[in-house]
Amino acid sequence: MQTQRLNYLLEQFFQKSITELETAELNELLSQLEKDTPLEDWMKEKWADYTAEKNLSEGEGEMYFQRIQEETREEEAPNQLRYIPLFRKHWSKIAAIFILGLGGFLIYLATKQEATITPKQIATTPLREDVEPGGNYATLTLGDGSKVVLDSLSNGLIANQGNTKIIKLNNGELAYENANSTDKVVYNTMSTPVGGQYQLTLPDGTGIWLNAASSITYPTAFTGKERNVTITGEVYFEVAKNPRQPFKVKTADQVIEVLGTHFNVNTYSDEQTLKTTLVEGKVKVTTGASTLLLQPGQQAKNNQGNLQLNPNPDLEETLAWKNGLFQFNGTNIETIMRNVARWYGVEVVYKDKIEEQFVAEIPRNVNVSKLLELLELTKQVKFSVNNKVITVSK
Repeated sequence: MQTQRLNYLLEQFFQKSITELETAELNELLSQLEKDTPLEDWMKEKWADYTAEKNLSEGEGEMYFQRIQEETREEEAPNQLRYIPLFRKHWSKIAAIFILGLGGFLIYLATKQEATITPKQIATTPLREDVEPGGNYATLTLGDGSKVVLDSLSNGLIANQGNTKIIKLNNGELAYENANSTDKVVYNTMSTPVGGQYQLTLPDGTGIWLNAASSITYPTAFTGKERNVTITGEVYFEVAKNPRQPFKVKTADQVIEVLGTHFNVNTYSDEQTLKTTLVEGKVKVTTGASTLLLQPGQQAKNNQGNLQLNPNPDLEETLAWKNGLFQFNGTNIETIMRNVARWYGVEVVYKDKIEEQFVAEIPRNVNVSKLLELLELTKQVKFSVNNKVITVSK
């Protein structure tokens, strides 16, 4: 084995400066390890000999090694190697991808029965029709029914609703100023298209993040004993605390009651289960006669009125969209492609049934061709794109 070359590639990996060709070469060298070599022990040995450069702190270096050491394991078959980054889970038949931040770097350690990726294969990846990612696009419907396309407006005053001013801030976010609880109740609706997202600060200071194909309807001033909003699609909330005026989120199938908290609600109609995921604080989720009180880190799953508690949801995957990422932690291709369809505004059709699950972290600001190329590197799935229709095949 080319020990010197392997050490160099690991150095590049730890320094976050490894190229796609070098990651393919690293994968090839790792696949040549003796079949009875415990990969975790081997990585520990390599790490013991590794000295980080000044631009990688000791803490950062330890973090990167822990990512590798904690989740690298041998599968049952002695000649199989898997790299499942960051996540303490066991899946069968996983195509594992790890992409480091915006650089789009990839490490893929496949079983030896599956083809490994070579520099030649990357270099000869065929060109395909491309689609740009979504962006900050939204429409605001005012109380009189008039519509304002937010992404086409300059920063500053957009409209007045009673005594409330609607301002587009320098960062593109929408905010309400001088909202008064004595104002006449006027409702606004912010909606994002497929391929859009937007941020909003409600009149009470609550922070709102809208994912693609989503909406929120809210008053321009919160009056009365409650703060009520209605949503569709997927919305993340950071609710301003006000014990005297509870905050309620209404969907077509349930009501979520909070005082002050951070949580995510996924209510897309093409998803089988409506999910409310709590990050901080407490929320009460009600559907029909069923009620769940969530603690931080828990999730309420509503499947056609059947409310169930998920005590250990994957928060990283749930909140990835808000942080500008696609995060798939053992995710089937259908779920992945529903996310892709919403963000890129494409249609998806299936030529074959894909059984494998995928682990991936991919920036949402890349063109669809890059995302599909990275998934194809697993050798478990293929894609073709024609007139914004993506065909999925083996």
